[in-house]
Amino acid sequence: MELDLTGIIFRVSVMYIYALTLVRIAGKQSIGQLAAMDLVVTLIIGDLFDDVFWAEVPLVQGLVGFGTVVLAHILVTYLSSRSKRIDQLVNSPARVVIQDGKLVLENLQREWMRQETLQFELRLKGEEHPREVREARLEPEGQTSVLKRDVNKPVQKKDRPSLRR
Repeated sequence: MELDLTGIIFRVSVMYIYALTLVRIAGKQSIGQLAAMDLVVTLIIGDLFDDVFWAEVPLVQGLVGFGTVVLAHILVTYLSSRSKRIDQLVNSPARVVIQDGKLVLENLQREWMRQETLQFELRLKGEEHPREVREARLEPEGQTSVLKRDVNKPVQKKDRPSLRR
């Protein structure tokens, strides 16, 4: 089925508005960080959009398919927030990669992460060396979170002696 430009503009507009509506319903958590589950949904939806845009799939079938994928994603996200077992099935756990200034090589290997990559991540967080870190974790969405040793934390307002007159 060949579409004229007006048909393509109509289909793309309908899918855009529909997608935007479903993303708003899904909530910020679903779009804030891209986890493995989110990547799979993104790939499926991207392929489905392509099929609908070029009329390989009727518009109504595309809308139903797209809605079904998003609703399934919302359901799995909801269930994983209520059940630790389901969460463990669909999400990767956070892994400690530095503990008390020492690299946890076993967890680096589990995550297929090179030491150089971790040191790059530390530099982005303002740390020059693992010994300056109390704990670092590779979080489920792939970011590295860093807890500094107390001696390496910047001075806080509460740390200053009070000036009383």
